[in-house]
Amino acid sequence: MIAFDRAAMIIYSIGCLGWFYLWHKLIGPGWLSEKRALYIAYFGAVFVFLVNIILSFYGKTPDYATELAIYPYVEQNAKTIAGLSLAIAIFVFFKYNQEDKILESSSSRKFIFLIFCSFLFSVVGCLPLYWIPPIDGWLTVLRHIKTVPFTYSVFFLAAAIIIFISETHKIDCDKVK
Repeated sequence: MIAFDRAAMIIYSIGCLGWFYLWHKLIGPGWLSEKRALYIAYFGAVFVFLVNIILSFYGKTPDYATELAIYPYVEQNAKTIAGLSLAIAIFVFFKYNQEDKILESSSSRKFIFLIFCSFLFSVVGCLPLYWIPPIDGWLTVLRHIKTVPFTYSVFFLAAAIIIFISETHKIDCDKVK
């Protein structure tokens, strides 16, 4: 028998370790020293995973009817993040043409890449998992599994926004001088 009450701790622990790996591979540790505000996104995800681990230590697996009622919230929130990521990418694409240089090339590439990663984790990681197991406990495990890429997408989007704001602030300050 699977201990469904403890599955969330394992899932979120693996998700936290995955966050460290993904941050290192997709963003790189150098960006933390270059843009110190990225610590908000970096440690924000770690904080969310730690809170989920602590809460899952005390949590119990709800019955199937209760879980079925709360299950759609992860997908609904993932749709919001996917739409927001796509809207930001489309806005940036159409607003700034070749003559307007709002971001330096490395920051611009990193910004668009992080928006794409946020969109990808939101859509691929959360939305298409429509299998709803009819057995008590498995639906809860699936919800926890879907929460991990949702958390990734939220904090990749946050990192992209932080890069955008820090670069536009730097450009505005340079224009004032």
